Amino acid sequence: MRSFSRVLRATALVVLASGAACSNDSGVTGPTSLEGQYKGTMAGESAPTFSASLDLTVAASTTGTIKPVGAAPISVTGTYDVSTKAVAVSRGGYTIAGTIDNTGKLLGTYTHSTAQGSVVAYQHTTANPVTVYCGTYTGNADGIWNTVRRGTSLAGVYDNVDGSDGYFTGTVNGNSVSITEISASPGATASGTISGTTMSGTLSGNGVVYATWTSDTTC
Repeated sequence: MRSFSRVLRATALVVLASGAACSNDSGVTGPTSLEGQYKGTMAGESAPTFSASLDLTVAASTTGTIKPVGAAPISVTGTYDVSTKAVAVSRGGYTIAGTIDNTGKLLGTYTHSTAQGSVVAYQHTTANPVTVYCGTYTGNADGIWNTVRRGTSLAGVYDNVDGSDGYFTGTVNGNSVSITEISASPGATASGTISGTTMSGTLSGNGVVYATWTSDTTC
């Protein structure tokens, strides 16, 4: 099994790296209040990988639930700082720290014992509902591939079996998915389709497909 970076070196020259964290989603109008319900996902290390969905109620006293795939839910509590837009929650050995941007997108990290990983979530409302997909990718690279969709905006987190993890961002057009930014994997892109409660597609490095991914809403 090879990591993203090894696969890309084997297929073509690496293009200029994108930023380590995904930027604000273009074309998204920010909510009037950044407090409220957030739905998202987590991926990272934990013998060897960890995958979970995340549901937070962001307020001065923030509460929420981590729902690990195949394990019992974990309740978390913490704080939200309006001035810095920083969210911090913990419990059960997990600590999540992140920042909300003006579009209502939470981007952060988590730690658990000696493990760490990535977190992403969108503000969820009746007018702009969020759907969370948890899954995996396999091929010349293998790992966790979790996606969060809100309207035409898409973001997610991944964790490779070699221990590397990060974020990705993209767009949805009808049933088609396009991912053009994958942190820590310069030159990598992904594409796919949505069919009912399932999202699936391929990962490519400079035009060469090296893995397939699939995820669904059962997490």
